[in-house]
Amino acid sequence: PATRKQWSAIKNDIVGGDSLASAFSRWPGSFPPVYVAMVKAGETGGFLSVVLEQIADFKVREEDLKGRVKAALVYPFLLVVMAVLVMTFLMIYFIPQFSSIFEEFGGSLPALTRFIISASRALIRYGIFIAAGVFFIVAGIKRVLSGAAGKKAVERVLIRIPLLGAVILRFGIVRFCRMMGTLLESGVSLVMSLNVAREAIGNQSLSEAVSAAVDRVKNGISLARGLSASTDLFPPSVIEMIAVAEESGRLDKELLRLATSYESELDRQLRMLVAVIEPVLLFVMAGLVGTVVIGMLLPVFTLQELIK
Repeated sequence: PATRKQWSAIKNDIVGGDSLASAFSRWPGSFPPVYVAMVKAGETGGFLSVVLEQIADFKVREEDLKGRVKAALVYPFLLVVMAVLVMTFLMIYFIPQFSSIFEEFGGSLPALTRFIISASRALIRYGIFIAAGVFFIVAGIKRVLSGAAGKKAVERVLIRIPLLGAVILRFGIVRFCRMMGTLLESGVSLVMSLNVAREAIGNQSLSEAVSAAVDRVKNGISLARGLSASTDLFPPSVIEMIAVAEESGRLDKELLRLATSYESELDRQLRMLVAVIEPVLLFVMAGLVGTVVIGMLLPVFTLQELIK
């Protein structure tokens, strides 16, 4: 949101003769290009009040969608954090207690037990260096993802993952349809709407597909035909609906209807994804903890062989 200082500067710009869209464009961090384009169209066409209402509705729907996605991922994230904390506790406190007892008995320990004890000692001795290494690896991955090539490569991999890929694409398509429909309904031209939606869509692969569609639309090709070259990203059903909407002159209404329909489908896919992730994470967590416990209990079953 804009600060009081920014609103004061916007007010001074308007008093000085600038348009509202021009004043907003000086603060891209608070007013994204999609809002600036809509306000510019509203000022040009004389329906600024309608555009501001559409922006408010768009913002509410966008935040609601993001909130639902974040809420769906809270529990899986907590499971991962819990698994890391439990494993760290076992490796740092639980295993050294047993390993000191086994050392008193002597004898040869099972291979799994020796591996777990070695991992525990390495974590205790070199924990700081391991944490630093993890930090630098995460920072390196984040730096790679900040670039267009790295982000695109990761997106391509994620898109191919069952369920997760469908959710990622669905989220991008919802944003694209909602933005395009709102912009067109506000009187923004098709090419300008595509350019704005491309910049704000939040998915590199979809953005490139829209960029290719923009070039085709500029050459007189319809939007549906322009998107038809990217059926791996845009489902054929979406392209068919856009084609029918273009022929009937109701492209803005159909895009908004598609966004609403796909939001409901995105909710179902999110619930399905979480329903799959939860037992998988629980199984992995139980497997890791169970392996450590079993590895430390194996010598107990051969206690007589360990005692010299």
